[in-house]
Amino acid sequence: MPFSKLIKNDLAKSALQRMVSQSSVPNTLLFYGPDGVGKGLFAIALAELLMGPRHASKLASRNHPDLHIYKPEGKSSIHTVETIRKLIEETSLPPYEAPVKVFILHDAHQMLPYSSNALLKTLEEPPFHCYFILLTSSLDSILPTIASRCRKVPFFPIPQPDIEAFIKDKWGKKPDEARRVAFLSHGSLAKAKQLLENAQLAWRHPLLEILSLNLPSDYAQFQRLLLELEKSSSLEEKEDEAPPIDSDAILEEIVAWYRDLHLLKEQVAPEYLYHLDSMDRLKLALSSPIPPLEKVLDKIGQAHLALQRNVSLRSALDHFFLST
Repeated sequence: MPFSKLIKNDLAKSALQRMVSQSSVPNTLLFYGPDGVGKGLFAIALAELLMGPRHASKLASRNHPDLHIYKPEGKSSIHTVETIRKLIEETSLPPYEAPVKVFILHDAHQMLPYSSNALLKTLEEPPFHCYFILLTSSLDSILPTIASRCRKVPFFPIPQPDIEAFIKDKWGKKPDEARRVAFLSHGSLAKAKQLLENAQLAWRHPLLEILSLNLPSDYAQFQRLLLELEKSSSLEEKEDEAPPIDSDAILEEIVAWYRDLHLLKEQVAPEYLYHLDSMDRLKLALSSPIPPLEKVLDKIGQAHLALQRNVSLRSALDHFFLST
């Protein structure tokens, strides 16, 4: 079965397999849950079950004439009315090779109300040979009339141990790196892949140096390292390069550092620490006062807000470290 190749979300697997075995797959489905947990891969796997195994290779390469995948377009990242109209026109044509057509709509919440209303009638009375799979990470943003026409299938974050094992077994990474990336991915395999592709966490070395400083006396070195961190994190997108590192990952690493300090202070077993590769740094940091974790989380929240308001990462971190 195609689903057996996919990692976790066993409830979704069971529900979809049951629909297929009972020949009761509805023509309209809505897969909802966090980004990067496999909703798109599950949609392709379901398409294979609907079309038959001989179509597997073309589906895997996304090169099947009866598979139609739609993603938001342009700087505003929306599904335009023109795109939805083309989708609707395509439904009136018979399948080319397979017994059915499958339409996969990524980020379905990015349809404007006018686009949603244009699609509504097709979802209300779908052609018998067409299956629609809408994907979203924001169920509440889907037009209620659209959501009510679909069978909803929930998806959940992938457990950290499963992501860690996948990184080691499938991507051949060392245990320490796999553990760090799995921790930062927050249940998203796509985010884990992005983290690995972005210079192997090149920003982590200057960040650990910063976390080891004695501020404000080491302020000059702090500013130098901030500049190095900002450059290595490549937060500005550049053409033909990998996607930029999410600044959230840097803030999450900072929280993990202070969490480790508190755990180490309470003499918790080392295997529960995130920064196992930085034990010497952690032990040295214990000689200085440790801010309460509540204060750290509050300041991290302020940094998140500052970044959302287009404050530079360097300025946000400068304020965080000097006020914590």
